[in-house]
Amino acid sequence: MIYLDNAATTKVFKVSAQAASYAMLENYFNPNATYGSAVKANECIERSRSDIAHAAGAKSNELIFTSGATESNNWVFNYGRKNKKGNIVITAGEHASVYETAMRFKSSGTDVRIAPLTSQGNVDLQALISLVDDNTSLVSAIHVSNETGVINPIKAISEAVRRKNPKTLIHCDGVQGFLKLGEPLSDLDVDYYSASAHKLGAPKGIGLLYVRDGLNIAPMLCGGGQEHGLRSGTQNTPYIAAFAAAVKQFVDTADRTATANIRNELCKFFISNGCEIIGDGENSGYILSVFIPDVKAEILQNIVHDDGVIVGKGAACSGTKRGNRVLSAMKIPDTKIECCIRISLFSDTNSEDAIRAANIIVDAAKKIRSAHVK
Repeated sequence: MIYLDNAATTKVFKVSAQAASYAMLENYFNPNATYGSAVKANECIERSRSDIAHAAGAKSNELIFTSGATESNNWVFNYGRKNKKGNIVITAGEHASVYETAMRFKSSGTDVRIAPLTSQGNVDLQALISLVDDNTSLVSAIHVSNETGVINPIKAISEAVRRKNPKTLIHCDGVQGFLKLGEPLSDLDVDYYSASAHKLGAPKGIGLLYVRDGLNIAPMLCGGGQEHGLRSGTQNTPYIAAFAAAVKQFVDTADRTATANIRNELCKFFISNGCEIIGDGENSGYILSVFIPDVKAEILQNIVHDDGVIVGKGAACSGTKRGNRVLSAMKIPDTKIECCIRISLFSDTNSEDAIRAANIIVDAAKKIRSAHVK
């Protein structure tokens, strides 16, 4: 099976699974107890935090472990805004965990403003800045589109927003960009940054929220005061250890240039076979959205699965919904959207498998069209 849906989730690295297993079976003590064995469990958490922070270009005290980016994003919107009566600005390309949270605030009377996307798939920067005013409490912009892989210029967004309103807080959903772009978090000039570990070879159910040093955010969960008093509850030591192990493995083995070259190979192959790449803005190198004419993505996805290839047809969290909000925001018609598949790579994807999968996809599309003609 050739797995090309890594934007949905990645296979857990063996070292990550081993780290979790050791913490479950050997270092299983409550990290908040005071006896020696428990202290070692707490040391594992803090060592993991330090290792991840170092890899991400952040300070250890700026990282709070959460269950994943959905929790982190919700935390920022619910407890991270200082001006509760201020307006919120998001982009039309946000993941559902940001977009739907913002819509909930809108339904409760908050002024939520949505910056449009360009046809290339990135946010229209000038339009976004025009929406920011003296009463803007939060701007949230996704780092890398989970639909197309297009990169938003987060640092440029941050600088422009701060020039217009220095009091506005800036959040970035970094799920598809964390550690994949080589940009230290400290260079992005954001106040909050969310990430999920299962996009990097770690288990599902663990992630983080970066909170800029010196910024106070209200606790999301109250109780025993874990995670600097901001997220109470006994920490998930096994998955935190697994997260750190996956980060090390990814940093040690990932070759962004090689992955981007594979993506470029795929783009050329599909274009030469009458397909179109959706979103031609600067890309992370890990994701491509492909329009395959006259073939519905859902049918193609099922057929190539039986032929040993797994691809997506958009964000997994939107798998049961019709249409695609992000692609629609790029002014792509619904008839075209329903023929788009998403291919996403990882550090262990090789060129040979990727091209073989592309051939299977194109051959399957030809068979589907032929069957329709008959």
